[in-house]
Amino acid sequence: MVGTDYEVSHLDTSEVEASDRPDLWREHVRFNHGGLDFVFERPSGFWGETVVQRSGELQLVEFSSDAITYERRARAARTDDDRSLRVLVPRTGELRVTRPDGEVRVGPGGAVAVSMTSAFALSHGAGARAWVVSVPESMWPRAIIPREPRVLDLRSGMGAVVASMTTQLSAERRQLSETDFREVTAALARLLAQCLADDATERWPELAQAAVALVRAQSDDPTLTPSSLARRLGWSLRQVQSVAQAAGTTPSEMIRSTRLARARARLDDPAGVHRSVADIAHASGFGSVSTFNGAFRDAYGLSPREARAGSVGR
Repeated sequence: MVGTDYEVSHLDTSEVEASDRPDLWREHVRFNHGGLDFVFERPSGFWGETVVQRSGELQLVEFSSDAITYERRARAARTDDDRSLRVLVPRTGELRVTRPDGEVRVGPGGAVAVSMTSAFALSHGAGARAWVVSVPESMWPRAIIPREPRVLDLRSGMGAVVASMTTQLSAERRQLSETDFREVTAALARLLAQCLADDATERWPELAQAAVALVRAQSDDPTLTPSSLARRLGWSLRQVQSVAQAAGTTPSEMIRSTRLARARARLDDPAGVHRSVADIAHASGFGSVSTFNGAFRDAYGLSPREARAGSVGR
């Protein structure tokens, strides 16, 4: 766990007695997702596993389990005052969301958004794995809150950005600070909202914020360049340049300034005093120490060693 209000927790039902596993799973899932009923295909020895990332009202859950159905009944939707949204992003297997008026199915490459203010049932087979992004209602324009399940395509365009950001949030869970997690998750929530919006003219500022958030999440990767950023976003390089311009910068400067800010924070961190400047430079995505030293001096007016000495003195 990194930060004072950012938690990363893990649960695996195989760590308790087989007879206790269904009750443990019920308690855990209800804690994260509110009023749900459960239909276990095989209650005896049920297996389920989650990794939960949470900061305040923002939450990302990665889960996998045996076959199960979760039911959000109308009474719970009315009484538990949960007005948030859940966006389910399958990694393997198929998720089925049913309502009285029909059923939607979604697999890898897609996602489905459901409102906790409505009744629905979610089911999947054994071994399915997915992420669940929890988004407070306050982060969504009221006009586009989905009162029925909405399927999203994550294979191209903004959907591909959503998929990339979700993957990176999960993969970097142990390295993220509270601020990182909140900023990237909030940008992800806004982008998801825009994926559901009908008016494409409103999307440009959100794309700029999403690009900045993705750079922040991936800046330590030395292979991150304007071209690779474009590929990860599912855009052309020209689109990335235009989006960066809307944010008042360029793709190269966006990457470089984020790496420098990360490196400065690491130099200032008392817990990292044993790390060499070269180690911090490479850990922050710089290919060479000389490049790092020059960029750092241009940005801050002193060398990395001088910055560290000043930090230690303080």
